[in-house]
Amino acid sequence: MIAAAPTELSAERPFPGLRPFGYEDREYFFGRETDNYALYRLIDRNRFIAVVGSSGCGKSSLVRAGFLPLLDDETREGRGRSWRVVTFKPGNAPLERLADALGTLSPVATTDRERTRNEIRRERIGFALHGSSFGLSQALDEIPNLKGTSVLILVDQFEELFRPFVQGAHSDRVTEALRHNVAASFVEQLLQASRDPAREVFIIITMRSDFIGDCAQFPDLPEAVSSAQFLVPSLNRDQRKQVINKPIEKAGASIDSALVETIVNDAGGRVDELPVLQHCLRRMWDDATPPAGAGKRHLTKEHYQHVGTIANALSQHADAILGELPGLEPTVEHVFRALCERDSEGRATRRALSFGELVAETGRPKDEVERVVNRFCESDCSFLVASPAGVLRNDTSIDVGHEALLRRWTKISNPGGWLDAEEADGRFYRAMLALLEH
Repeated sequence: MIAAAPTELSAERPFPGLRPFGYEDREYFFGRETDNYALYRLIDRNRFIAVVGSSGCGKSSLVRAGFLPLLDDETREGRGRSWRVVTFKPGNAPLERLADALGTLSPVATTDRERTRNEIRRERIGFALHGSSFGLSQALDEIPNLKGTSVLILVDQFEELFRPFVQGAHSDRVTEALRHNVAASFVEQLLQASRDPAREVFIIITMRSDFIGDCAQFPDLPEAVSSAQFLVPSLNRDQRKQVINKPIEKAGASIDSALVETIVNDAGGRVDELPVLQHCLRRMWDDATPPAGAGKRHLTKEHYQHVGTIANALSQHADAILGELPGLEPTVEHVFRALCERDSEGRATRRALSFGELVAETGRPKDEVERVVNRFCESDCSFLVASPAGVLRNDTSIDVGHEALLRRWTKISNPGGWLDAEEADGRFYRAMLALLEH
């Protein structure tokens, strides 16, 4: 059983760990106030916006926990537009993911008749999206109660569209061509809807900056991305201190001031700075849990050293979880090898698979793969993410929680590690395939 998505942050747990902040975590999201309003002002002048930045710079958190609450305030206070918002990740099936997201705009069903109507509406939305370049606008016409509203479609981790086009060990040319056609249709519909004069549709995508060049695969996308781009800045020193201090203060705890300086020094300027920082803080918070009745929590240098510091906290935690699964080490290795790869530019990237595909590719017993996935999906680490949560089914999507794990867990990233082994196997597979073709 995969646990449900973690609940919002609170005084009991003020740090999200490796996962990004969500809308529900907005009360504990600090350090980005200026950026929140800068993005909010940008949407007054543009209907297609690309939020771009390096891996781990906080793109998703900025939009979900900083920007979306401003739209919610605008709607609730009645001082401007009335917003309806859908968010999703495209994965390898962007049109299906979009259809599912749009389905959440339908009225909540309380009777069998209403549930049947929503199912029919979902089918009609899917049919429209697969029909033409105007499919998104037509799909919105199927949804009641949108008149007079502004619709925001947030496509998070837009670079997932480019994953299938990596020519790796697992690629199939026919499948890749079909996926490219679907992705091209998806992009075309987003652009067309953002230009539709009959309806206020706003598109925001979040994307890693090192994938900017890949946008050239789709007509008109480079122009749209260049026209309205929000480059997420790095946090300055004071902002990084806010990220550490303010959630702790809000939760009624404390931290040594000298330790804050140490953490800021250790984290500043590193790749994956923010998710790794949040993961380290979450581990320190748990490590500093006082005995019952022992007073308030206080974070010290000893807690920081015990969890491995910024440099090693993530790898140390992953090793600890691996140690909780005696006898399953080969299954853990095969699971993570299947879920990551290097692209043509040498970038370590996630590679989402359905649970059924994961079992098939690892060649390990299904019950072993299930145990591994369940443990690495737990909310104390979020090293893997299953969608939807619940009982694992063959079509459940399994993905790495954040690419920081691929770069920070030494068993994956070190020379001769799992990623190198997977790449070597891929080269061997392609060589054998070339021999068979000739």
